Amino acid sequence: MVSTLLLGALAATASLQERDEPKDRLDIDIRIPSIEIEIPEMDLDFDIDIPGLDLYFQGFEFFMPKFDFAFDFDMGYIDFEIPEIEIQIPKIDLDLPDHVWHWSDHWGWDHHWDWDWDDHRHRHNWDWRSVDLDFDTDTTFDVTPTARLEVRNHAGEIFIRTWDRSAVRVEASHGSRDKVKVHNSRSAVEIKSESRYGPADVVDYEITIPRTMSVDLWGIYTDISVDGARSGVRVETLEGDIVLRNCEGEIRLSSVEGEVVLQRSKGRVEVNSVEESIEITDFEGEIFAESIDGDIRLEDVASNSVEAKTVDGDIFYTGTIVDDGRYRLTTHDGDVIVAIAENINATVSVATFDGEFEASFPIELSRAEAGRRFSFTIGDGSARLELHSFDGDIQLVRQ
Repeated sequence: MVSTLLLGALAATASLQERDEPKDRLDIDIRIPSIEIEIPEMDLDFDIDIPGLDLYFQGFEFFMPKFDFAFDFDMGYIDFEIPEIEIQIPKIDLDLPDHVWHWSDHWGWDHHWDWDWDDHRHRHNWDWRSVDLDFDTDTTFDVTPTARLEVRNHAGEIFIRTWDRSAVRVEASHGSRDKVKVHNSRSAVEIKSESRYGPADVVDYEITIPRTMSVDLWGIYTDISVDGARSGVRVETLEGDIVLRNCEGEIRLSSVEGEVVLQRSKGRVEVNSVEESIEITDFEGEIFAESIDGDIRLEDVASNSVEAKTVDGDIFYTGTIVDDGRYRLTTHDGDVIVAIAENINATVSVATFDGEFEASFPIELSRAEAGRRFSFTIGDGSARLELHSFDGDIQLVRQ
């Protein structure tokens, strides 16, 4: 509207400056393609002031300088002022399937786009940000067998298996907007996913590694499984289950809202869970297990050092009690059940405030204290077994 009025005023001024006297009615017909302006007899004395306009969008910049126009003629005085206008239009980053572009224009560019519009003409109003096509990543590369595998995943699954090759195979299923990045060095293989708009949505990994690689995995909404890693495993997830089988070395597992399962492994394990259970079966080595709101089950354990504690859950233990070993099982609001062999040597300490103690075999109390705390000896008493529950029962049974 401002452009039309400006052009009309310019034409009117040019015409009026050639006349000595104003006419009763001035009709001006200016023919700019598809534009016609008619200015009737009037007295004009006004200013048009367009305030500053500054539009910003990332990636493209359009600049128009400031123009000042002032005209004096018989009709009056008109002052047009167009301030500086700056417009920036964002970049457009559009991922399409494998298509080729083609067209020719007056700049001599030659493009070609091969597309089946008959199949897609009904999608002319596509919002590309809502299109979610699944893509697969599958790559294999050589690695140092003693390197460390590091995987970071926002949501999805991570499954690690092992083989005897000095190579890593990464299979990943993810959306079209997500990308998987792999960095391979002599000391570590780092794998992570990302999206143009922030963290990747959901990525499912199946990764095959040498048995001698150590493993460091991290996720938020991620279920994680590892089978066969022999040089240590570290796993942390916020909301997801953790399952390890046939692993060795230093093992550290942590989940806030997920179950933790460790089977047929050996080494030293530290497990933490907040709201779900911990299950360790057929394990050889030191154990530390802690849960806030979940049960802890330790079955077929061969260890000289076990500590398991939970606030709101039961503890169940079956395994060896070796000479000079240390075993401490405590819960605040739950039961403690321990199955032991007949020929063990242990000093057993029992404490419960609002619960009962029960043994499936005769015991002889050696010391009693105020409240519900007492101890007794089995064999020569070389091992130390502590069983504590504030609001639960304690049971000691034979295997």
